Amino acid sequence: MKSRLPAILLLGLITPAFAQLPPDKPEASTSMFESTREPASDKESAAVVAELEGQISSAPAVFVRGYMVDRAGMTLYTFDRDRPGVSTCYRACEKLWPPLLADLDAVDEEEFSVIERMDGSRQWAWRGQPLYYWPYDKRPGDITGDNVSGVWHILLDPDAQPKSSETGAL
Repeated sequence: MKSRLPAILLLGLITPAFAQLPPDKPEASTSMFESTREPASDKESAAVVAELEGQISSAPAVFVRGYMVDRAGMTLYTFDRDRPGVSTCYRACEKLWPPLLADLDAVDEEEFSVIERMDGSRQWAWRGQPLYYWPYDKRPGDITGDNVSGVWHILLDPDAQPKSSETGAL
């Protein structure tokens, strides 16, 4: 048993270098106003902006560094209580989690669809999931709304295989 201890300690030091995104979800916050993630570093924010500049798409949002952002680089979220193609976030919820609104002339594009909200406004959805902002994200790369109350989540790129160099991002 004693001879295995150095190997186990070494493995514990090496493993994080090879870890892939996304790590386990952060613990859910207990409040609709509380985040469990730190704001993005200057380096992470700059990386999001740089990758976004290389994206050529007319879609309302794109995947950057493994998660979905709008065309300005702000993170988008989904709400577990929504139903496919139907937003359930209104009134106080809507004030705290503003929807990604679509223009009146917006049309479905690839996996993005436009859904109508109860007030007649239009909202973007991805694969039927309505998209929202978290107002406490202040700049590109912030993902501070992830797992708020255990029901709000960043939208991870299903096709991405994160690189080990990105482990600090999420």
